[in-house]
This record gives sequence, C-alpha cells and structure tokens, in this order.
Amino acid sequence: MKLNISNEILAEIGKIVITHNLIETSLSNMIGAIISIRTHDQIGQIVTAELSFRQKISLLRSLLVLCLTDQHGAIKELDGIKGKLHEADAQRNIVVHSNWFKSEDNEEEEVVVRSKTTAKEKHGLKFEWVELNLKEIEKITDQVADAYFKISMLELQFQRTEGNPEPVGGDQ
Repeated sequence: MKLNISNEILAEIGKIVITHNLIETSLSNMIGAIISIRTHDQIGQIVTAELSFRQKISLLRSLLVLCLTDQHGAIKELDGIKGKLHEADAQRNIVVHSNWFKSEDNEEEEVVVRSKTTAKEKHGLKFEWVELNLKEIEKITDQVADAYFKISMLELQFQRTEGNPEPVGGDQ
C-alpha cells in the first residue's frame, strides 16, 4: 500500500513503536528475572502478559524494594529513569493512537499532520491537529531510544550467566 507520507517519516514512526516495545520487553524481563528465581521462568511471563506499561514499572519497583533494600543502586537507577520511561510511553501512545496525513501547506519540506479525536468525560469532545516535520519526529524517536538505552543498562544487572545464575540481589 502506498501512503502519501515519505518513507523517512514512516520509518521514524515505526522506530518509535518498535523501540517502545523493546522497553516494555525489558521491563517484563526484569520482573520475570526477579520473580522466577528458583522457580519456573514462565512465571514472569504469566504475571506481566496483561499488565500495562505503567503497571510494569510500578511492579518492578515494588519487587526491587522487596528483594533488595530501598537504598540499592538498582532502585535508585530505576527511580532516576522512570520519568523518561513514562515520557516514552506517552510519546508512543500519541504516535500510535493518531492518524497521520501529509500536509499540503508546506512546499519547502515535508510536513505531516497528526490528528486525534478524543471524548473524555472531563473535557468532552476534543480535536487535536499538529503539524510535524521529519526532524520533530526524529526528536521523539531519540527520546524513546534514550529511555530504551537507560532501561537496557539496568536490565543488564538482571541477566543470568553461568558464573552468576541469579540476578542482582538474588543472594541477599
């Protein structure tokens, strides 16, 4: 199917979605590593399968506090990146739950329009119409990628290896 939006912009939108999915997988992996110590690996998958992104962050922090101490470096690290994770989630939701159209108003550079209609109880019917160019979409991609990098660095502490069969804090 041919869309009236450049491949570069479509690629950026795709990067945002895929990178957000990688963040969510990292959160699930860390939760699974904590709750699967000395048990079945599938327990983590069962617990996280139906959780929202925000619930996974909250559960991960609660499990870290339970298994470690609230002064442990991993908890401080998670607390330091939670804002980036929530912002990445918000940006992903905006991108995924919007309609995208090519704007015909700008002939100098490609501009797309992101439109969204909501009808919340508090605000009633609301139309949102935002024009974005490739650089602005790339900034969103960079934000989501930065959050993924940070959660990936934290996730490394939860990797099981032959020399270290339990993740961070597993021996405490």
